[in-house]
Amino acid sequence: MKTPYVSVVMTSYNRGHYIGQAIDCILAQECEFPFEIIIGDDCSTDNSRELLQSYQEKYPGIIVLNLQEKNVGFGPNWASTCKLARGKYIAFCDDDDYWCETNHMQTLADYLDAHENCGLVYANHWNLEVETKQKTLANNKLPDDEDKLEYMLHKGYPILFSASMIRKSLMDQYVDLDAFIRLRFPIQDFPTAILIAPHCDFHYVETPTVVYRSYSGSMSKPKEYETVIRKYTQEKVMNEYLYGQLRREYDGPGDDRYRYGILLGMAYNRNDYKSAHEFAKHCDRRNKKKWFASTWLTFQLFRLAKKLKNMIIKH
Repeated sequence: MKTPYVSVVMTSYNRGHYIGQAIDCILAQECEFPFEIIIGDDCSTDNSRELLQSYQEKYPGIIVLNLQEKNVGFGPNWASTCKLARGKYIAFCDDDDYWCETNHMQTLADYLDAHENCGLVYANHWNLEVETKQKTLANNKLPDDEDKLEYMLHKGYPILFSASMIRKSLMDQYVDLDAFIRLRFPIQDFPTAILIAPHCDFHYVETPTVVYRSYSGSMSKPKEYETVIRKYTQEKVMNEYLYGQLRREYDGPGDDRYRYGILLGMAYNRNDYKSAHEFAKHCDRRNKKKWFASTWLTFQLFRLAKKLKNMIIKH
C-alpha cells in the first residue's frame, strides 16, 4: 500500500442516506498523488456501518475504517480517527457534505506545496438548505484587515472544515487529540483552527468546491433544547481548555449568554412563550428578543412582525 500524500478524515453517525455521496465525491477526485479516506463511525444504528464496510471491501487500499464499539461522541470519534492519518496533509469532509468539484483536493494540496507558511487552506462553498433546496454562495473569507485569531475568538468562525486542508505536522505539534477525547469536545473545527492559528497563515480559495447541507436536526440546526444545552455545556469545558492553551482569561458568562440566545431563538420558532420567558432572563441585554419575551403579548407581536416581514421579502 502506497503512503498517502493526503489523508481525508470523515466522521459518521446515522447518515446512511448521505454518506455514500460524500465518499463517492472523494473517490472521484482527479489528483496526482495517492490518498486515503479514514472514516470513524460512532456506533451508528442505521445502515451506515454496513455501507461503510461494503465500501472498504471494494476499495481496501484507500478506505480505512475506525469503528467505535460504543457511542463516544463527535469530538472523541473525530480525534481517534485523525490519529490514524498518515498523509502529509489532512483534508476533511463531513458525512452529510460533499465536494462538488473533482479538483478540490489537488487545488488545496498544490497551494500548501507552494506556500510553506500556510498551515490551513480552505475553499469557498455552497450552502444548501435541504428543506427548501435553496443554494447560496457562502463567500466565507476571513477579513484581510483583522487578526484571524482575534476574529475567530470574538466575531465568528467562517471556515467550513469540509472545505479545508491542514498540514499534519501542525496537527501533531499543536493539536492534542487526547484532549479532544478526554474532555469530550462537541466540535472539531473551531478548536483545531484556534490551536494552530498562532503558528501559521490561513489562505482562502475563492472558487466554491464544496456543498454544505443545512437542515433541521443537523449539528448546526438542533431540534431539541436539551441538545443545545448539552452541546454548549461541553463547549464551555472546551473553551476553558482553549483559552488556557492561549494563556488568556476565559469569559464563561459570555458563552452562557450566547447559549441562551440560541435557546431563545429556538423558543420563538416553536411558539414556546414559557421557555422563551425563562431563557430571556439569561440573555445579553442587546438581544432584542429578550425584551419581547417579557410578556405573552409582546412575544406574539414579535413573531407576527417577523412573519409579515418574511412575507414582504418573498413577494
